[in-house]
Amino acid sequence: MSDITVYTTPQCPWCHKAKEYLESQGVDYEEKNVAEDREAADKMVDLTGQRSVPVIAKGSLYVVGYSPENIDKLLV
Repeated sequence: MSDITVYTTPQCPWCHKAKEYLESQGVDYEEKNVAEDREAADKMVDLTGQRSVPVIAKGSLYVVGYSPENIDKLLV
């Protein structure tokens, strides 16, 4: 199990970009589709206070949206 979780929806283009970026960096992650997984959606809202995707989470740290610079900081 990866320590990186990516909260996504299938129709989100920024979610696809975030996943592609993580894959290009060789990062393993667990994807949670919040459109289909209510429990994951609730956890994402608890973590961030909002419903925007993508959310890339590592422990108690997270990045909302697609930002390679912020994702890199999260991965350190």
